[in-house]
Amino acid sequence: MAVRRRKDGRWFVDFYDPSGRRVREVVETTDRREAQEYHDKLKAELWKVSKLGHRARVPFATAAARWLREKAKKASLRNDILHIKFWRGHYTYLDEITRENADLAVSHLKEHNGNRYKATLRSILKKAADEWDMIEKAPQVRVSSEGTLRVRFLTSAEAARLIRALPSQHRGLIRVLFSTGLRLGSALGLSWSQIDMERRVCWIHADQIKNRKPLPVPLNDDAIAALKACKGRHPVSVFNQARPTHTVWKNALKRAGLTDFRIHDCRHTWASWHVQAGTPLYALQEMGGWKTAEMVRRYAHLSAEHLAEHAARIGGLGIEKAHASDSSDASDNETAAKSLMAERKGFEPLCPVVAGPSDFESHRIRIAPINTIQ
Repeated sequence: MAVRRRKDGRWFVDFYDPSGRRVREVVETTDRREAQEYHDKLKAELWKVSKLGHRARVPFATAAARWLREKAKKASLRNDILHIKFWRGHYTYLDEITRENADLAVSHLKEHNGNRYKATLRSILKKAADEWDMIEKAPQVRVSSEGTLRVRFLTSAEAARLIRALPSQHRGLIRVLFSTGLRLGSALGLSWSQIDMERRVCWIHADQIKNRKPLPVPLNDDAIAALKACKGRHPVSVFNQARPTHTVWKNALKRAGLTDFRIHDCRHTWASWHVQAGTPLYALQEMGGWKTAEMVRRYAHLSAEHLAEHAARIGGLGIEKAHASDSSDASDNETAAKSLMAERKGFEPLCPVVAGPSDFESHRIRIAPINTIQ
């Protein structure tokens, strides 16, 4: 029998294609009619591939699984898996994907979230078309422009209020985030063996950071104090996964009188403080472990000290003296004009000075003096 029922209630198809290869596949349905329709459709497609030379339809799950194997060392792989699960709910085969239905699928998401989902889908499609020969051409899945990147930061007073508003077990973690700029995942993965209190530095391993490059992190006084307060809580882990839950974080923000501030914004705050204190952007990039300078330039508007030297280059051009000279020349010209008019008997100024709109009535063009010309 070509369509059979499993013990768990689902159906599976079992048949031989025209080339003699046995095809067995579980159908994600408990309805026999739907399973039979799937069987007939799959069998017809395999016949077209064998007899008419059509390209075989590749399941989206097949391409996604291969993509995950090749991206196994990607730092954000966990997020990518969530994206793939989302797309598997929308597509069965790669050739079903179009730009229009991809846009429609993420239309209920916020723009930046939708872009992350579409970026993963676009990467899979590009691999499937360019390297794996699964589809003839990848559809143009569009990632929309998000405009200016979000930079939300606190003042030192606001940061202190937030730390005080948190439960004691979370304060050390947040203090370290504010004072080092570490990403939350990197901080939570810290062990005591990675920290040297005497040299005031900690080392982030390559597999603990987004750009997969080891990063030495200098520790300032605030970071040292926060780490010392965490001593003795766990023999290996510094923070022992002491991540505030969404509810704990939301309540702390409310008690501190703050809004619209995420845990990752501690990193933005750290970078903003450095720029405002005059830290060069190239040094900030190295300390923060950013891969490109473009990611650091989002903070450049917070400081203009590095432009002061360039702005001063066109100073001292004598503009003040030129202005004084122009004023003197204007005064001399006015005196000369009055003297000339005094000598011309029977003439009035042809262009009287108008003080306001009401003067136009009393200073209309006069022709009377013209009658005195012989």
